[in-house]
Order: sequence, then C-alpha cells, then structure tokens
Amino acid sequence: MKQSKIMSLVESLLNIAIGFGISLSAQVYFLPLLGVTISFKQNLLFAVIMTVISIARSFILRRLFEALHIRRPLSPAMQAVIAERYRHRDGEGYDDAHDDAHAAGELGRAGACYLATAGRSGWDDPPSLWPWAQAYWNPKDVRRDLVRGLALGLAELERFERTRKRKVSTPAQWPAGTP
Repeated sequence: MKQSKIMSLVESLLNIAIGFGISLSAQVYFLPLLGVTISFKQNLLFAVIMTVISIARSFILRRLFEALHIRRPLSPAMQAVIAERYRHRDGEGYDDAHDDAHAAGELGRAGACYLATAGRSGWDDPPSLWPWAQAYWNPKDVRRDLVRGLALGLAELERFERTRKRKVSTPAQWPAGTP
C-alpha cells in the first residue's frame, strides 16, 4: 500500500527527533574529547541545523521512492481479491474467530469450487466438494467467482498460518483427501 505524504512526514519527523537526541548527546560527549570546545548553546544550534537538513533529506528521499514506484504494485485482480477478503471480514463479519471455527481445508474447498466452476453454465447445484449447505452456493459471473474463490483460498491460508503459529495444526488434523 502507498504511504501518504503526511505519514511520510510523520515517520521522518519521528526518525529525525530520535536522531537529534543521539546527535546532540554524541556532540556533547565526543567534541571535547577531540579538543573542540563549544558552548552548549552553539552545540544545540548546530544540532538543530543538521536536524532540519535531515528532515528535508528524509522527506525528499521518501517522496522520490514513492514517485519512482520502488515497490511492487498490486494488479487490479490482486486488489479485487484483497477487497473481497476485506468485504468478507468487514461486511459479512467473517473474522478470524469465524474462519478458525471451520475445519481445516473447508474454506479452501469452497474457494476451489468457485474457481473450478467460474464461467461454466449449469452449476445451479454446488459441486460435490462444496463443504456447506446448498443455500450458501451463490455463483455470479466469471470474474466475481474467480475473485470469490481466491478470497476464500486466502482466508484458508490465513487460517492455516494462524493455527501453524499456535503450533496446533498438524497433518493429522487435515481431513483425508485434502490437498
């Protein structure tokens, strides 16, 4: 995701504030060791000048990197899948707890059904792999079904990652015949 200009500035200011404290402390400590004696007021003024320069440098570099797109942009298809996943979570209320209540592979099988039947006519009834009641089978059109299938697959992957991190998921917990 792209960082806003304001957040770029906030990040830069925080980074520079920490750097200011380190720089001022280092100047107060090391300059006398090098035989340079200046008043604290001069030391503080020099630290302020260097801080302003650092803020400008950091902000300009951040905006340059944003302008040059030095990141990997998401395609419209990827954005659609992510938006669908957020719609499941925010619009439908299918949060992590809801997804975690499903059996291992269940969300993935539902996604596979949408992917396998996308754009094919005659699928009023769900495929035999469909894990839920027929009332939940709701194919729309090719793109919508592809996006929905991938979003369900993503939900399955997220569920798997959460259980793996809790060290709960083992191969024995996956239903027989689950890929």
